Amino acid sequence: MEYIKEDLETMLREHRDNESKLTELELRLEEYQERLNYAGTVYQESEKEVIEGMQLSGQAISDIPRSNTNKVSDTTYNTVVAYNREINHINKEDREYLERKIEQCNKEIDRLNKIIVRVKNIMNPLSKEEKFVIQAFYMDELKWDSISDEYYEEFRKPKSIKRLQTYRDTALKRMLKILNPEILKTS
Repeated sequence: MEYIKEDLETMLREHRDNESKLTELELRLEEYQERLNYAGTVYQESEKEVIEGMQLSGQAISDIPRSNTNKVSDTTYNTVVAYNREINHINKEDREYLERKIEQCNKEIDRLNKIIVRVKNIMNPLSKEEKFVIQAFYMDELKWDSISDEYYEEFRKPKSIKRLQTYRDTALKRMLKILNPEILKTS
């Protein structure tokens, strides 16, 4: 995939949100994992107890009116068929649901980690001035007047808005060069 300027700008604008989303997902993953671990620790029914409970909750065959459907009314057969579903709902916690949520969290955490690391990586070789302008313009979403004022506060050197925009443009070119190395370009 070759990145263009708009892709890069989107990554930079979303960087802080992505860091916050990553933290939130890690917290949720921890909660799901705790719930999954807890699901079988308070009281875990044995296989025998689950089967007995399923058979006791079934109707007696003699109580079932005869019908012409193909539905099997044998309690033993129904117990065997429904056993796996029943064992997964120990302690009223749906283990499959929690496992799916954990898997979804892990995939999204992986995706966000890659984006966050990529942004940090491409900003690493920038000069202090370039980093400052990129962070102020894209991540802090400041206007150029504010960036100029904060630049003066940070570096004790006045810079024109045009010069700050040149820092931004130069930084974007450098970052795109890192994201799209020559070796990966197709001819």
